[in-house]
Order: sequence, then C-alpha cells, then structure tokens
Amino acid sequence: MKTNTLILFVKTYRPDFERTQNLLNSIEKHNKENIPVVISVNDVDFDFFNEHIDHYKIIKDSEIFFSDQKDGWRYQQIIKANVYRLGICENYLCIDSDSEFIRDFYYSDFMYDDKTPYTIMHESKSFLEKMENIGIDSEKIFFKEALRATRPFFGNKGKEWDYGPSPYLWSCKVWEHLIEVYLKEQNKSFEDFFNEIDKITSPSECVIYGEYLLKTKLIDIYPIDEFFKVYHYEKQYNIEKKFHNIEKLKKNYLGIIFQSNWRKKRKKFLLFK
Repeated sequence: MKTNTLILFVKTYRPDFERTQNLLNSIEKHNKENIPVVISVNDVDFDFFNEHIDHYKIIKDSEIFFSDQKDGWRYQQIIKANVYRLGICENYLCIDSDSEFIRDFYYSDFMYDDKTPYTIMHESKSFLEKMENIGIDSEKIFFKEALRATRPFFGNKGKEWDYGPSPYLWSCKVWEHLIEVYLKEQNKSFEDFFNEIDKITSPSECVIYGEYLLKTKLIDIYPIDEFFKVYHYEKQYNIEKKFHNIEKLKKNYLGIIFQSNWRKKRKKFLLFK
C-alpha cells in the first residue's frame, strides 16, 4: 500500500457490523475526493468482514500491533495509537463505527495544507455547560480526569484542553515519535505508559496524543473544534432534540454520533423525525 497524506481509519468488530455498514454508506455518499478508507477488525472477525465488505480495505488488528489487553475499550485505544506502523499514511482520521457523516467532506476539512492536519484542541465550554445541565460535575468529566493524570508525565501546564471528541485527527509523526523515541528512551512500551496512567484513572488516547504534541510541537498546531455532533448521554439528547434538525447540524458539523448504549434502543435518524 502506498503512503497517503490522509486516510479514514475505522476500528471495529463484529458486534458493530451493522453500525459499520451505516458509517460506510455515509462515507460512500459524502467522500467527494475519495479519501482512502482502511478498516481494522479483531483478528477473529476478519473473515466475516472480508466476506461482507468488498470495496474497502480490511485488515486484521494484528497487522498493526499485537496486544493481549483483555478490556475491549482499552484494547481498541492501543490499536488506534499504533496505526503509524502500517506505513500507509502520514495522517489519519480515526472514526468509530457509531459515527455517521451527514454532509460532503474534502481533504480541506482535515488538512491545513498538504502536510499539516488540523488539531482538535479547545476548551469545550459548551459541552461542559451541557454536562452541568444534566447533573454531571464538569470538573470530574472524563477528558479532564485523563488530562490531569497524563499531563505530569510530559510536564505540560496551562489550559485544560479537550482533544476530542471522536473522530480524532492524528499525525503518524506524533505517535511514532512518542513510541519510538520518547518512550523507547525510557525503556517503556506504549502499553507500559498506558498502564501507568491507568493506575491513576482511565487513560485516553486522544489526551496522550494531544499532550505529547503540545510538549513537542512536532507539527504546527492549528486548533479546531470537534468534527461531529456527539450525543454522549440520553439526558443530553432529550434536552437538545427539539432544537436540532439535519439541515441545521450540517452547517456546523460533518457528522453525528450517538455514543452511549441507549442509542441501540432508538431507530436510525430518530433525531430528525
């Protein structure tokens, strides 16, 4: 495979096959410049995906990296962080299978210039306000807890940046330097580092990426807000649903995500009906 400036990278597994199909259908509709798509699946699910998806590249997770991490949520973070090992891209948009594009997108949505991706990096004030409105303490929100646990390793300070939510836009240069230079000099693997953070709080791959980039400035930082509208909780959705429709969302977002398990109870596009 050739080295691409940018790919769309989808990490998924068989229980999310239906959602993956929905995501791929939305990519097929809106990917106007044919940005390459690569789908990585758990090794045991490879044959199933290979049989049912015939026009996108399917690879096994083990082609990227072998991890014996048993927790699925942590496992997929480790796989996503090691995509640079494939040598197929300089940058990648890392998309979860519960995502869906809602309008046309182009390289220029993700790349500042031919080499430099934008960096998701913002204070997330609107999101934090919404969390307070549904009874969640914004000072104890996941990304802040993960950032406070990760930041001391890199010696960073200042604003508590939100480097998400998904989909994430990452430079392979940053991940490779973190793993092959910074951690190797300390005789640590990425999983060693990941587990050190996990002793303090649940780790976040997007926080690790963002904080290492902030420390090293390996690429120029051009900050942007999130790409997709994310409904993290049903309470959040219930507050916001009467104010939103597909045409309004298109003006500000490339797509939507219903992130929590409650989405399984709802029909596709319920938001817009």
